[in-house]
Amino acid sequence: MPFNKSIATGVALCLAALSGHALARDSTAAGRGAYDPNHADQFQWPAHPDLMPATGESRRIYAQTLAYDATLYGTSAVLEYVQMYQQAIDPQSPGHTGFNRFAHDRRLAKPGYAPFKTPNADTLYSNAWLDLTDGPVILTVPDAGKTYFTVNLIDIYGNSSNISARTRGFGPGRYAIVPVGYDGPIPEGTERFTVTTPYCWILMRVLARDLANPVRAQALQSGFTLSPTKSQAAETDAFPEPDTKSAAGFMHILDWVVRNNGYPEAEGAYVQRLRMIGVGKGPEAIDEAMRDPEIRAGVQRGYAQAQSAINDSSRLSGYPAGTWKVPADIGAYGYNYFYRAAINTLGTGANVTTENYPFNTFADSEGDALDGSKHKYRLTFTTPPPAKFFWSLTLYDARTRELYPNAINRYIVNDRTPGLVHGKDGTLSIAIQHTRPADPKANWLPAPDGPFYLVIRAQGPDADLLEGRWLPPGVEKVGQ
Repeated sequence: MPFNKSIATGVALCLAALSGHALARDSTAAGRGAYDPNHADQFQWPAHPDLMPATGESRRIYAQTLAYDATLYGTSAVLEYVQMYQQAIDPQSPGHTGFNRFAHDRRLAKPGYAPFKTPNADTLYSNAWLDLTDGPVILTVPDAGKTYFTVNLIDIYGNSSNISARTRGFGPGRYAIVPVGYDGPIPEGTERFTVTTPYCWILMRVLARDLANPVRAQALQSGFTLSPTKSQAAETDAFPEPDTKSAAGFMHILDWVVRNNGYPEAEGAYVQRLRMIGVGKGPEAIDEAMRDPEIRAGVQRGYAQAQSAINDSSRLSGYPAGTWKVPADIGAYGYNYFYRAAINTLGTGANVTTENYPFNTFADSEGDALDGSKHKYRLTFTTPPPAKFFWSLTLYDARTRELYPNAINRYIVNDRTPGLVHGKDGTLSIAIQHTRPADPKANWLPAPDGPFYLVIRAQGPDADLLEGRWLPPGVEKVGQ
């Protein structure tokens, strides 16, 4: 059932309030706000680190608090680091390419897709990890004709930017990718494109108009190339093991991230606190801190509590649009560390909403959890999501956060799905259920025999989406 006008108005007001620079600045309603103490005559910075409580419970609780904050702050970076390690660092890993080289996936995402969770299934993916520590890397973009593409550049903390058909058009180009602070030359005939961290992920998407045989998309993929301007050889022993199962392993990765990638100036005080448990001081400092039994117990407890909170909240991440959620600030998180952790736990590689406007739901129109073992469902679009390039509805198994394997190999319904049947009034009704519908002409999106969630993506959203005038209908129960 479509949402009413009051809900649409509320979402529009919410999105308007969150747009522009609202999240990039201090949102305090009253008061003087932040100041720079370096402009004062009487202020001096301390020469020594802060105190760690002497012994006992206070020491454990302080370490627990710091580890909790470190986990919220660092989860997105640690998850990306693991992906970087597998592709760019570990030569024994399947799909290893090293840095500054594309891995073009020639097949559309299917169940068991390994690189990351919650992939879309109507674009071909290409992945590359850039190492910009020794100079620019040149990205060559071919003439795309009329085929949509986006080169999504994601810093190691999850912040996103795009060189895409939306931002630069469909024509060719050559871009010198450099990190903030780079003041050296760039090759003639290239356009400077500045990213925030020297280790940077490229997640490229090329639209496959023919899902059964994406030959044209594959040919376009091959035209995107990366060329380092200098020879770069990573020292593999400089990178920590990708251990995300233990608190100590997590802190070692986060320590590497903040030391080798830096962080926004405004986050200096937040990151400085984490030095009390070794993060930012080097692996030896973490090992030393973990030898203290009270600190070790506190770090392990804080890490476990934060992971539990993130996992419990990932399905709630976003702003409400009826029973759907609008992750309105994905790819642009500011200081929203909890939100950033929740979004990236659900799936890394999120794009900014001006490029890809997503909705997700774990619940039906009555607020009950979507579960193919309990109900059959129907989703009816009066009008499809208003997008300049394409739209899609994708189903994921909630237990794995992956596409659900099914007898008809359909994981997605989109604006190019062959054989879709529309109503006489132009509506599109989709049967979402575990068993095959009785009506052979039904638009069936198979669901698992258990919990699942749905994601709507609109690539190149129109103003109706960005301003909250179009909202997805609720997912209705239609029987057991």
